[in-house]
Amino acid sequence: KQWYQRRVRGHIKKKKPAITQLNAHAPGSWISAVAGLKNTECFISGSNGGNVKIWACAVNYRSMECIKSIEVMGTVNSIVVAADNSCFALGVGQEHKMGRWWSNKDARNKILLYPIALEDEVDR
Repeated sequence: KQWYQRRVRGHIKKKKPAITQLNAHAPGSWISAVAGLKNTECFISGSNGGNVKIWACAVNYRSMECIKSIEVMGTVNSIVVAADNSCFALGVGQEHKMGRWWSNKDARNKILLYPIALEDEVDR
């Protein structure tokens, strides 16, 4: 697997991911949003299946582990983390933000706020 990163002058450099996690969310679910926590080795991912996971990178960044999982109703379209890492906000909707490939009529378009307490859970 490879991904591409655009550099400042417009050149494209080919790189490989440091970590790959198969079926990070439910099989068949897309990861639709990702956000990192500043000055930590943790990040948050959300899927179209309504699953939000907080991940921690292991030593040497060769693996990652899920330290918390949250279920929400709908597709997670965006994740924003507060500047002090005290909480994060989720933008959740009936449909994916880029198209109408599927729709969950039971879900409602909304913003959800969750506190973050990682001090006791991750000590790296």
